[in-house]
Formats: sequence, structure tokens, C-alpha cells
Amino acid sequence: MELQELKVESLLRSLGEKCPTPGGGAAAGVTAAIGLAAGRMVLAYSIGRKELGEHETANNAALQELEAWRDEAVALAEADAEAFGVLSALWKLPEDHPERLADWDAAVHAAINAPLAMCRLCRSAAELLADLPDRTNPMLASDLAVAAILLHAACAAAAWNVRINLPSLADETERARFAGEAADDVERCRDLATQVEIACE
Repeated sequence: MELQELKVESLLRSLGEKCPTPGGGAAAGVTAAIGLAAGRMVLAYSIGRKELGEHETANNAALQELEAWRDEAVALAEADAEAFGVLSALWKLPEDHPERLADWDAAVHAAINAPLAMCRLCRSAAELLADLPDRTNPMLASDLAVAAILLHAACAAAAWNVRINLPSLADETERARFAGEAADDVERCRDLATQVEIACE
């Protein structure tokens, strides 16, 4: 499923169906993409304003970064869905099936790596947004706050997709590491979202 090609109504209908994909990974990715787009809008309304001229170069760079991350968020959502499909197919095989034995470890890692990358993306984007209140159009303060809130929500959602797959990892140390990384990203995004909201008051 090409998420970028779906209309909003088609995405919502597909998400609500009794079908494994799109699922939570798509919801997290689209939420992140919307947050990133909202952040980009704030910058679009700030670039070219005389009173913000000293921030023009930094704001242009930030706009380009948010745009790239928006596309990456959708790509990660699609990667999440693909990884889930592979892992789901392996689940249906007997535990001693040669294909399951050969492909299991890589499939589990793929199902964890996509949402974990989403967590990291949301954290990086939230850190960028936290620098914007003092150098963007104050008339867009509510949109900036919305962008930060959505990135926190997307990070928290993606972290659930990490956690749900951790029991399938054989290595306990690896499970703890991935869980810790996702939790750190969620906490950081929450703190940054709060920081942006306070700055936008």
C-alpha cells in the first residue's frame, strides 16, 4: 500500500477495516508526517518576513529538513507494514520450519527497526521544533504547538510497535536496549512538546 497515494478518506477506511495493514505503524507514520507538515507551514509563513530576516538561512534549512523527514516518516510507515507482513507469514509456519528458522531473526529485527527509526525521527524533529518559537511568525504559534504535540504522539505510538515485537527477540540484552531507546525517545519528545507549548503561550 502506497500511503502517499491514498486520499484521507481511503486511508481512514483502510485503517478501520479488519485487515492487518495499514495498522498502528501507518497511524504513527501519518501522524508524524502531519506534524512535520504543520511545522513546515510555520516556517513557510516565517521565511521572507523582514522582522525575521536574521533567521532566514536557519529557517530555510529547517524547512528543507522537515520536508525530508515528512517523506521519510511515510516511507518508514510503509516499511513497518512490510516488515509486519513478513513476520506475520513466518508466525503461521511451524516453529521448526526451515524457512522460519532461517528468516525469523531478520524479520523480527526489521519489525523493530522501522518503528524505532520512527521514534528517532520524531525526536530529531521535536528538537528542531523546540528552536523555532523565537525565530518564527508568532501568528503561527498554535500550529507550532500542534506540530510538537503530534510528533510526541507519533513517537509514543511507534514505541508501542517496538515493544510489541520485543518478546520475539532471543537476546535479552538486545530487548532491554531497544526498549530503553524507544522509552528515551518518547520521554524526550514529551518534554520537548511541553517546552514548545509553554514557549507558544
